Amino acid sequence: MSNRMIHPREPAREPLARLPTPLLRCKRIAPAWIKRDDLTGLETTGNKVRKLEYVVAEALDRGADTLITHGGHQSNHCRTTAAVAARLGLRCRLILRGAADAPNDGNLFLDRLFGAELSLHPPEVYARDLQDLIDRAMAEERSDGRKPYFFPVGASIPLGCWGYIRCFHEILQETEGQGAVDLFAPVSSSGTIAGLILGKALFRADHVRVLGIPVSDSLDFFQRDIRKLLDDTIREYRLDLTAAQTPIELVEGYIGEGYAVPTPQSIDLLKRVARSEGILLDPTYTAKAMAGFLDWIDGGRIRPGAVPVFIHTGGIFGLMARRELFE
Repeated sequence: MSNRMIHPREPAREPLARLPTPLLRCKRIAPAWIKRDDLTGLETTGNKVRKLEYVVAEALDRGADTLITHGGHQSNHCRTTAAVAARLGLRCRLILRGAADAPNDGNLFLDRLFGAELSLHPPEVYARDLQDLIDRAMAEERSDGRKPYFFPVGASIPLGCWGYIRCFHEILQETEGQGAVDLFAPVSSSGTIAGLILGKALFRADHVRVLGIPVSDSLDFFQRDIRKLLDDTIREYRLDLTAAQTPIELVEGYIGEGYAVPTPQSIDLLKRVARSEGILLDPTYTAKAMAGFLDWIDGGRIRPGAVPVFIHTGGIFGLMARRELFE
Protein backbone atom coordinates (compact mmCIF):
# COMPACT_ATOMS: atom_id res chain seq x y z
CA MET A 1 0.00 0.00 0.00
CA SER A 2 2.71 2.47 0.95
CA ASN A 3 4.42 2.51 -2.47
CA ARG A 4 1.45 3.13 -4.74
CA MET A 5 0.00 6.52 -5.61
CA ILE A 6 -2.92 7.64 -3.49
CA HIS A 7 -4.13 10.46 -5.77
CA PRO A 8 -3.61 11.45 -9.43
CA ARG A 9 -2.03 14.76 -8.35
CA GLU A 10 0.39 13.17 -5.89
CA PRO A 11 3.99 14.26 -6.63
CA ALA A 12 7.02 11.97 -6.74
CA ARG A 13 8.05 10.41 -3.46
CA GLU A 14 11.28 8.95 -2.09
CA PRO A 15 10.33 6.13 0.35
CA LEU A 16 12.11 6.90 3.64
CA ALA A 17 9.64 6.05 6.40
CA ARG A 18 8.39 2.72 7.70
CA LEU A 19 4.78 2.84 6.54
CA PRO A 20 2.04 2.29 7.34
CA THR A 21 2.52 3.05 11.01
CA PRO A 22 0.29 1.09 13.41
CA LEU A 23 -2.98 2.29 14.87
CA LEU A 24 -3.15 0.95 18.42
CA ARG A 25 -5.91 0.91 21.01
CA CYS A 26 -5.09 2.52 24.36
CA LYS A 27 -5.15 0.05 27.23
CA ARG A 28 -5.83 2.24 30.25
CA ILE A 29 -5.72 6.01 29.81
CA ALA A 30 -8.89 6.36 27.70
CA PRO A 31 -11.20 4.53 25.27
CA ALA A 32 -9.21 5.80 22.31
CA TRP A 33 -6.71 4.91 19.60
CA ILE A 34 -3.19 6.25 18.92
CA LYS A 35 -1.72 6.47 15.43
CA ARG A 36 1.92 5.67 16.16
CA ASP A 37 3.75 8.07 13.85
CA ASP A 38 6.55 7.97 16.40
CA LEU A 39 7.30 4.61 14.74
CA THR A 40 8.20 5.87 11.26
CA GLY A 41 11.75 4.62 11.83
CA LEU A 42 14.45 4.74 14.49
CA GLU A 43 16.68 7.54 13.18
CA THR A 44 13.78 9.22 11.39
CA THR A 45 11.18 8.75 14.13
CA GLY A 46 8.25 11.14 14.03
CA ASN A 47 6.06 12.99 11.57
CA LYS A 48 8.72 14.99 9.73
CA VAL A 49 9.97 12.10 7.59
CA ARG A 50 6.59 11.75 5.89
CA LYS A 51 6.98 15.27 4.51
CA LEU A 52 10.64 14.74 3.64
CA GLU A 53 9.73 11.81 1.38
CA TYR A 54 8.30 14.32 -1.09
CA VAL A 55 10.72 17.18 -0.48
CA VAL A 56 13.80 14.98 -0.86
CA ALA A 57 12.38 13.39 -4.01
CA GLU A 58 12.24 16.86 -5.57
CA ALA A 59 15.74 17.69 -4.32
CA LEU A 60 17.15 14.53 -5.90
CA ASP A 61 15.27 15.18 -9.13
CA ARG A 62 16.91 18.60 -9.32
CA GLY A 63 20.36 17.09 -8.83
CA ALA A 64 20.89 18.57 -5.38
CA ASP A 65 23.78 17.27 -3.29
CA THR A 66 23.15 19.40 -0.18
CA LEU A 67 20.05 19.83 1.98
CA ILE A 68 19.67 23.10 3.91
CA THR A 69 16.97 23.73 6.48
CA HIS A 70 16.43 25.38 9.86
CA GLY A 71 14.69 25.05 13.23
CA GLY A 72 15.21 25.04 16.96
CA HIS A 73 18.32 23.42 18.40
CA GLN A 74 16.19 20.42 19.46
CA SER A 75 14.30 20.32 16.15
CA ASN A 76 12.95 16.89 15.24
CA HIS A 77 12.74 18.11 11.64
CA CYS A 78 16.43 19.02 11.52
CA ARG A 79 17.50 15.72 13.08
CA THR A 80 15.39 13.81 10.57
CA THR A 81 16.88 15.82 7.71
CA ALA A 82 20.39 15.05 8.96
CA ALA A 83 19.59 11.33 9.18
CA VAL A 84 18.02 11.25 5.71
CA ALA A 85 20.97 13.12 4.21
CA ALA A 86 23.40 10.62 5.74
CA ARG A 87 21.33 7.71 4.43
CA LEU A 88 21.27 9.12 0.89
CA GLY A 89 24.88 10.33 0.80
CA LEU A 90 23.95 14.01 0.77
CA ARG A 91 25.51 16.91 2.62
CA CYS A 92 23.34 18.55 5.30
CA ARG A 93 23.54 22.08 6.63
CA LEU A 94 21.37 23.19 9.57
CA ILE A 95 20.66 26.73 10.75
CA LEU A 96 19.56 26.38 14.38
CA ARG A 97 17.96 28.69 16.93
CA GLY A 98 19.80 28.31 20.22
CA ALA A 99 22.72 29.38 22.37
CA ALA A 100 26.22 28.53 21.18
CA ASP A 101 26.74 26.54 24.40
CA ALA A 102 23.46 24.58 24.13
CA PRO A 103 23.95 21.14 25.74
CA ASN A 104 25.11 18.55 23.23
CA ASP A 105 22.13 16.29 23.91
CA GLY A 106 19.01 14.89 22.25
CA ASN A 107 18.46 15.92 18.64
CA LEU A 108 21.43 18.30 18.66
CA PHE A 109 23.77 15.45 19.56
CA LEU A 110 22.30 13.36 16.74
CA ASP A 111 22.59 16.21 14.21
CA ARG A 112 26.33 16.18 14.84
CA LEU A 113 26.56 12.39 14.92
CA PHE A 114 24.88 12.22 11.49
CA GLY A 115 27.54 14.59 10.17
CA ALA A 116 25.46 17.71 9.59
CA GLU A 117 27.20 21.06 9.48
CA LEU A 118 25.35 23.31 11.86
CA SER A 119 25.38 26.84 13.18
CA LEU A 120 23.69 28.04 16.38
CA HIS A 121 22.19 31.52 16.62
CA PRO A 122 20.64 33.27 19.63
CA PRO A 123 16.83 33.52 19.34
CA GLU A 124 16.85 37.26 18.67
CA VAL A 125 19.44 36.90 15.91
CA TYR A 126 17.64 33.92 14.41
CA ALA A 127 14.34 35.82 14.34
CA ARG A 128 15.87 38.98 12.89
CA ASP A 129 18.37 37.56 10.40
CA LEU A 130 16.96 34.18 9.34
CA GLN A 131 16.58 35.03 5.66
CA ASP A 132 20.10 36.46 5.54
CA LEU A 133 21.43 33.30 7.22
CA ILE A 134 19.66 31.13 4.64
CA ASP A 135 20.85 33.24 1.71
CA ARG A 136 24.42 33.16 3.00
CA ALA A 137 24.38 29.39 3.44
CA MET A 138 23.01 28.87 -0.06
CA ALA A 139 25.61 31.22 -1.55
CA GLU A 140 28.49 29.54 0.30
CA GLU A 141 27.43 26.08 -0.87
CA ARG A 142 27.17 27.26 -4.48
CA SER A 143 30.53 28.99 -4.31
CA ASP A 144 32.04 25.66 -3.20
CA GLY A 145 30.62 24.01 -6.31
CA ARG A 146 27.67 22.28 -4.65
CA LYS A 147 23.98 22.22 -5.57
CA PRO A 148 22.03 23.13 -2.42
CA TYR A 149 18.31 22.64 -1.95
CA PHE A 150 16.54 24.64 0.77
CA PHE A 151 13.26 23.92 2.54
CA PRO A 152 11.81 25.61 5.65
CA VAL A 153 11.18 24.39 9.17
CA GLY A 154 8.99 21.30 9.35
CA ALA A 155 8.97 20.98 5.55
CA SER A 156 5.61 22.70 5.94
CA ILE A 157 5.20 23.71 2.32
CA PRO A 158 2.65 22.52 -0.26
CA LEU A 159 4.94 19.68 -1.34
CA GLY A 160 5.39 18.52 2.26
CA CYS A 161 1.63 18.50 2.90
CA TRP A 162 1.39 15.33 0.82
CA GLY A 163 3.01 13.44 3.68
CA TYR A 164 -0.13 13.85 5.78
CA ILE A 165 -2.51 13.50 2.88
CA ARG A 166 -0.96 10.04 2.62
CA CYS A 167 -1.21 9.54 6.39
CA PHE A 168 -4.91 10.37 6.26
CA HIS A 169 -5.32 7.74 3.54
CA GLU A 170 -3.66 5.20 5.86
CA ILE A 171 -5.99 6.10 8.70
CA LEU A 172 -9.02 5.66 6.43
CA GLN A 173 -7.89 2.13 5.67
CA GLU A 174 -7.04 1.35 9.29
CA THR A 175 -10.40 2.58 10.61
CA GLU A 176 -12.56 1.10 7.85
CA GLY A 177 -15.73 -0.30 9.37
CA GLN A 178 -15.35 1.67 12.61
CA GLY A 179 -17.85 4.39 11.67
CA ALA A 180 -17.24 8.02 12.60
CA VAL A 181 -13.72 9.11 13.60
CA ASP A 182 -12.65 12.21 15.56
CA LEU A 183 -9.00 12.69 14.57
CA PHE A 184 -6.69 14.90 16.66
CA ALA A 185 -3.12 16.07 15.93
CA PRO A 186 -0.62 18.50 17.48
CA VAL A 187 -0.16 21.77 15.57
CA SER A 188 3.08 23.73 15.35
CA SER A 189 4.44 24.30 11.83
CA SER A 190 1.02 23.68 10.17
CA GLY A 191 2.02 21.09 7.55
CA THR A 192 0.72 18.05 9.43
CA ILE A 193 -2.75 19.43 10.12
CA ALA A 194 -3.00 20.97 6.64
CA GLY A 195 -2.27 17.58 5.07
CA LEU A 196 -4.94 15.90 7.21
CA ILE A 197 -7.53 18.53 6.30
CA LEU A 198 -6.70 18.14 2.60
CA GLY A 199 -6.85 14.35 2.90
CA LYS A 200 -10.33 14.51 4.41
CA ALA A 201 -11.51 16.68 1.52
CA LEU A 202 -9.75 14.77 -1.27
CA PHE A 203 -11.01 11.38 -0.12
CA ARG A 204 -14.52 12.69 0.67
CA ALA A 205 -14.26 11.36 4.22
CA ASP A 206 -17.30 13.12 5.65
CA HIS A 207 -17.37 10.68 8.59
CA VAL A 208 -14.00 11.98 9.86
CA ARG A 209 -13.62 15.14 11.91
CA VAL A 210 -10.11 16.66 11.91
CA LEU A 211 -9.09 18.75 14.91
CA GLY A 212 -5.74 20.42 15.55
CA ILE A 213 -4.35 21.20 18.99
CA PRO A 214 -1.87 24.12 18.82
CA VAL A 215 1.15 23.88 21.12
CA SER A 216 2.67 27.28 20.27
CA ASP A 217 1.82 30.78 19.00
CA SER A 218 -1.96 31.43 19.04
CA LEU A 219 -5.19 30.20 17.48
CA ASP A 220 -5.47 33.36 15.37
CA PHE A 221 -1.94 32.82 14.04
CA PHE A 222 -2.68 29.23 13.07
CA GLN A 223 -6.02 30.05 11.47
CA ARG A 224 -4.12 32.35 9.10
CA ASP A 225 -1.06 30.15 8.67
CA ILE A 226 -2.96 26.92 8.00
CA ARG A 227 -5.38 28.68 5.65
CA LYS A 228 -2.52 30.06 3.58
CA LEU A 229 -0.84 26.66 3.38
CA LEU A 230 -4.12 25.00 2.39
CA ASP A 231 -4.82 27.60 -0.29
CA ASP A 232 -1.26 27.43 -1.64
CA THR A 233 -1.39 23.63 -1.85
CA ILE A 234 -4.80 23.60 -3.53
CA ARG A 235 -3.58 26.12 -6.10
CA GLU A 236 -0.19 24.51 -6.75
CA TYR A 237 -1.61 21.02 -7.30
CA ARG A 238 -4.92 22.11 -8.88
CA LEU A 239 -6.90 20.12 -6.33
CA ASP A 240 -10.33 21.59 -7.15
CA LEU A 241 -11.18 22.24 -3.52
CA THR A 242 -12.64 25.30 -1.82
CA ALA A 243 -12.17 26.89 1.58
CA ALA A 244 -15.63 25.61 2.54
CA GLN A 245 -14.45 22.05 1.83
CA THR A 246 -11.29 22.51 3.94
CA PRO A 247 -12.45 24.04 7.24
CA ILE A 248 -9.98 24.50 10.08
CA GLU A 249 -11.02 23.37 13.56
CA LEU A 250 -8.62 24.09 16.41
CA VAL A 251 -8.75 23.18 20.10
CA GLU A 252 -7.97 26.04 22.46
CA GLY A 253 -6.25 26.02 25.83
CA TYR A 254 -3.08 23.90 25.57
CA ILE A 255 -0.41 26.32 24.35
CA GLY A 256 0.70 27.31 27.84
CA GLU A 257 3.51 29.87 27.91
CA GLY A 258 4.63 29.08 24.38
CA TYR A 259 6.66 26.79 22.16
CA ALA A 260 8.74 24.16 23.99
CA VAL A 261 7.47 25.37 27.38
CA PRO A 262 5.58 22.42 28.87
CA THR A 263 2.67 22.86 31.23
CA PRO A 264 2.39 21.06 34.60
CA GLN A 265 -0.60 19.18 33.17
CA SER A 266 1.44 17.94 30.19
CA ILE A 267 4.36 16.77 32.35
CA ASP A 268 2.02 14.86 34.65
CA LEU A 269 0.33 13.32 31.62
CA LEU A 270 3.65 12.37 30.05
CA LYS A 271 4.52 10.39 33.19
CA ARG A 272 1.08 8.79 33.36
CA VAL A 273 1.11 7.65 29.73
CA ALA A 274 4.61 6.22 30.12
CA ARG A 275 3.62 4.26 33.23
CA SER A 276 0.15 3.13 32.14
CA GLU A 277 0.63 2.54 28.41
CA GLY A 278 4.38 2.11 27.95
CA ILE A 279 4.29 4.95 25.41
CA LEU A 280 6.65 7.93 25.47
CA LEU A 281 5.31 11.38 24.62
CA ASP A 282 7.46 14.51 24.37
CA PRO A 283 7.14 17.76 26.34
CA THR A 284 7.10 20.10 23.32
CA TYR A 285 4.32 18.65 21.16
CA THR A 286 2.58 15.42 22.02
CA ALA A 287 2.16 15.73 25.80
CA LYS A 288 0.51 19.14 25.44
CA ALA A 289 -1.71 17.99 22.59
CA MET A 290 -2.70 14.73 24.26
CA ALA A 291 -3.78 16.71 27.32
CA GLY A 292 -6.30 18.42 25.08
CA PHE A 293 -7.30 15.14 23.44
CA LEU A 294 -8.01 13.45 26.78
CA ASP A 295 -9.87 16.51 28.09
CA TRP A 296 -12.19 16.29 25.08
CA ILE A 297 -12.84 12.61 25.80
CA ASP A 298 -13.34 13.16 29.53
CA GLY A 299 -15.57 16.17 28.87
CA GLY A 300 -17.85 14.22 26.53
CA ARG A 301 -16.98 16.38 23.51
CA ILE A 302 -16.27 13.51 21.15
CA ARG A 303 -19.17 13.00 18.75
CA PRO A 304 -21.60 10.27 19.88
CA GLY A 305 -20.40 6.94 18.53
CA ALA A 306 -17.18 8.36 17.07
CA VAL A 307 -13.80 6.67 17.57
CA PRO A 308 -11.27 9.15 19.07
CA VAL A 309 -7.84 8.90 17.38
CA PHE A 310 -4.69 10.80 18.39
CA ILE A 311 -1.71 11.11 16.04
CA HIS A 312 1.53 10.66 17.99
CA THR A 313 3.97 12.80 16.00
CA GLY A 314 7.12 11.66 17.81
CA GLY A 315 9.74 13.60 19.76
CA ILE A 316 11.54 10.89 21.71
CA PHE A 317 15.03 12.38 21.25
CA GLY A 318 13.81 15.81 22.35
CA LEU A 319 12.46 14.18 25.51
CA MET A 320 15.93 12.86 26.29
CA ALA A 321 17.24 16.44 26.35
CA ARG A 322 14.66 17.60 28.90
CA ARG A 323 15.58 15.46 31.90
CA GLU A 324 15.49 18.49 34.20
CA LEU A 325 11.70 18.54 33.89
CA PHE A 326 11.50 15.26 35.80
CA GLU A 327 14.01 15.80 38.58
